Amino acid sequence: MDSRRTKAVVGALLAALLTVTACGASHGVTDEQKPGQADPATPWSPPKGPGGAGGLLVGARWTAQWITVGGRTTTAPAHAAAWIDFGYHGTATGSYGCTPFRRTTHVTAGTLTVDAPAAQPTTGNRCAPENRAFEKGFRTLFNGQLKIARRVDDLTIDLKNARGDRLALKLLWPKGLFGRRWQVDHLAVADTTYPLAAGKAVYFVFHRDGTVTGNLGCNDFTSRATFSGDTFTLYRPTLTTHRTCSKDIMRDEQIMRSPTKNPRTTRFSALTDSWETDHDPTQGFPEFGYGFKALDR
Repeated sequence: MDSRRTKAVVGALLAALLTVTACGASHGVTDEQKPGQADPATPWSPPKGPGGAGGLLVGARWTAQWITVGGRTTTAPAHAAAWIDFGYHGTATGSYGCTPFRRTTHVTAGTLTVDAPAAQPTTGNRCAPENRAFEKGFRTLFNGQLKIARRVDDLTIDLKNARGDRLALKLLWPKGLFGRRWQVDHLAVADTTYPLAAGKAVYFVFHRDGTVTGNLGCNDFTSRATFSGDTFTLYRPTLTTHRTCSKDIMRDEQIMRSPTKNPRTTRFSALTDSWETDHDPTQGFPEFGYGFKALDR
């Protein structure tokens, strides 16, 4: 697709987004506000953790990809049903694929020690057979001392026991997903990346209670969001200030306030200091997503 056609397609899609809800803000104002004048969120500062591969685990959430026990490999259930959240204070919470768990752990640069659980609850037949099969292997392996090793890069980790059994993990939620300032680096419209005029002024702060605060480039806002596995759901932002900025900034702000679906649900994938959402095909056309980058690293 040549550049003129790309711009035309993006323009048409953005126009479709803007016609969903009307905006009362003027695009011809002369008294412009400098973007991003809202008070910034408190800078995010992670607790101190171990170095090495163990330091990658702590503070982030990881999804299980597969498990190998006794030479037999079992693939994890879809959509991050099996996951582990490694806390900074010696705990790991998550789901085996059917059953939630909370374990006491100790993480160093190269090892993870998982204490035996007080009890081993089960879900019986309330879970899909493939989930139950994976859970059985997960429970067997996730005990005692495990070696931590990068598999390919900082986004993939292997946990191995002394017998050579292995649990393969992939980064699901980056460190500081909650409480950190995430710049909206770009929007994804169809297969095209759309940068925002206000740049770093556009940021979101996600809170563990489901609230979202931040700035859309000109105005502060509040919203709600949920994270479930690899699914991100964002409700339409509500402005808490009513400033006016340049035409381009106000246009971008309106795009982010005018989803075709409310709430809008997307799939997401994470890197170390950024994450992106991809369109969920059940939400209809036009496709839409977000690209987030950490503002405080």
